[in-house]
Amino acid sequence: MSKFYPSVIILLLFATVVSCTRNDAQREFEQEAYSAPNNYTETAPNNGDILNNDPDDWRTSPRFQGFITVKPPFPNPVATNQTILFELDVVSQGTVNGLLVYILFDNGDRRVIYEDFDALPQGLYDFQISAISLSPVEGSSVSARGLKRIYLFDLNNRMISYGDILVEDI
Repeated sequence: MSKFYPSVIILLLFATVVSCTRNDAQREFEQEAYSAPNNYTETAPNNGDILNNDPDDWRTSPRFQGFITVKPPFPNPVATNQTILFELDVVSQGTVNGLLVYILFDNGDRRVIYEDFDALPQGLYDFQISAISLSPVEGSSVSARGLKRIYLFDLNNRMISYGDILVEDI
């Protein structure tokens, strides 16, 4: 028997504990994500500076920490006739396999409002969505109004982040 055998067992146990801890943290993150929206991170309309931070918004999930950072989208609040700019900082090429952005409606329906099927490139990655796309009734500015929770997933259906957008007539 090799004298390195106990070291291998210790390393395997450590890896198992770290993996379980990370999975528990991811499950907790996702449970928090599916709670009702209750606040939002207010951002400046022109440059995205944070004016009022909601610590629950736009956190990176435990699974993606160190690989991607989600900046709070702007403007927030947003008028029904405006677009919202999202910025993601991807640390290295190939760490995030595509992007799906969902909205979950009060009735439980979920709709994709943005999708990119390519691996996200390293560096700053941005995209826009229209505020009116947050309406459960397509094209209805009235039903788009209110506090909406947005979810970001990779193509393997792993949650990256979530946050709230306030849609109003400004």
